[in-house]
Amino acid sequence: AALLLMAAVAYWPAYFAGFVWDDVIFLEAPPVAAPYGLWDIWSNPASVSLEAHYWPMVYTTFWLEHKLWGFNPAGFHIVNVLLHGAVTALLWRLLARLAVPGAWFAAAVFALHPIHAEAVAWVIARKDLLASLFYLLAAFCWLRYHEQRQTGDYIKMLALFAAGMFSKSLVITLPAAILIWVWWRSGRVAGRDFMRVAPMFLIGLAIAAYDISIFTARAQIEFEYSYLERLVIAGKALWFYPAKLLWPHPLPVVYPKWDASPDGLLNWLPLIAAVALVAVLWRARRRMGRGPLAAALFFGITVSPMLGLALNSYMLYAFAADRYVYLASAGLIALSVAAAATAGRRLPDGRATIRAAQTLAALLLVCYGALTWKQARIYHDKVTFYSHITAHNPVAHSAHFNLGNALAGKGRLEEAEAAYKTEITQGAADPKYVQAINYLASLHFKEKRYEKAQDLYRYSISVNPEDADSHQNLGSALAQSGRYQEALVSFERALSIDPQMEEARANLKLLRQKLKESR
Repeated sequence: AALLLMAAVAYWPAYFAGFVWDDVIFLEAPPVAAPYGLWDIWSNPASVSLEAHYWPMVYTTFWLEHKLWGFNPAGFHIVNVLLHGAVTALLWRLLARLAVPGAWFAAAVFALHPIHAEAVAWVIARKDLLASLFYLLAAFCWLRYHEQRQTGDYIKMLALFAAGMFSKSLVITLPAAILIWVWWRSGRVAGRDFMRVAPMFLIGLAIAAYDISIFTARAQIEFEYSYLERLVIAGKALWFYPAKLLWPHPLPVVYPKWDASPDGLLNWLPLIAAVALVAVLWRARRRMGRGPLAAALFFGITVSPMLGLALNSYMLYAFAADRYVYLASAGLIALSVAAAATAGRRLPDGRATIRAAQTLAALLLVCYGALTWKQARIYHDKVTFYSHITAHNPVAHSAHFNLGNALAGKGRLEEAEAAYKTEITQGAADPKYVQAINYLASLHFKEKRYEKAQDLYRYSISVNPEDADSHQNLGSALAQSGRYQEALVSFERALSIDPQMEEARANLKLLRQKLKESR
């Protein structure tokens, strides 16, 4: 109850948050709102048109929630927090069952750590919560099967594993984690252990292969990294996440990309250090125990699908994301807390020592809770969300553009103009940014602020001189200001770029007729 209460309080701002960024994926998915859309969610992946992956379990929950409260964001956010609470409780019971020292406190740190705010406070990140929930439930069934050898427990484990795979493919690492647990417990992995997890590997590979086939057919990734660059990215990510767990500030949502060049030894040091750490822990396993190596291996394997070795569309924005480490962080948190608890037992007994330890533990949880509260607030609305990103990562891909859209939607046109221009001055002559400037100018046009609209259309033309729409729109704004000769030039220029533009042709004809009549 205490774990659930702490999580519920820390994420209080999330209950009043809205939908941001990729939440549009399920908001605009026809099956989610359709009365009988559940069949399409499972049988027709293309029906969720903006989702490149096949994760139907996630959209099943969205479909069910829509039938209960429509697209009221509060309901979706509350469910996310409840799922996080369930994952936290399961983690506590699992660690306790494995006799990990400080199991409850490790779960409390997991519940309140601000690096998890992205997975909890962002609705579309539901996939990480569901995957983790099914992952831990399957792990419990495995433990019960290992102890009692009941076929029913094994079947439940496979079913929960498949449900996790249908939530997010990172669950495919569970069989490897089970083998790590077997080694940690007994010091060896026998052939029968591989045979027991083999069906899980086969199910996982089959579902993952289907997901990858859909992703490669639908995703439009316009960038490429060599295998060596991906190794550099992965090596740095292996240290980036533990550093963020240790010092979770700032958490900008979209992290600046790091140098991925394979040239030079410096960029290879993180990967070399990771391999060296595993070697050191292996050699020290008799003196330190197998726990540290098991925890490190669990973390590395669980986060491995998200290290950049396999290309994903999010790499266009960043190489790392807080949500990627949601489940994997449990290994490092458990290791850190267990080490602290073990060290604490060696301190002199006494009331003062106990109180000092309890005070430090409470202060840590309060700090994490406060940071999580602060981080959850950035999901309040699109303006707050994108303002946070641009403040911490000014060169984040499309962040200023998205901020401009959000500001324009709230009628804050001057701020939207500044955001659009910032995106363009960063060297992005993307047509959609020019269209955004045109959209902003059209809002000024509707308010009869013709001079302002003209300035924006001219700016758009300076960015893309061959944009026929900008010339046509500038002509309309000039005509409304009575600057007919300049308007004629703009309409003629638009037609020279696009002879099929009927709007410019009609406007040019009307303006010539008007000038003729005025003579």
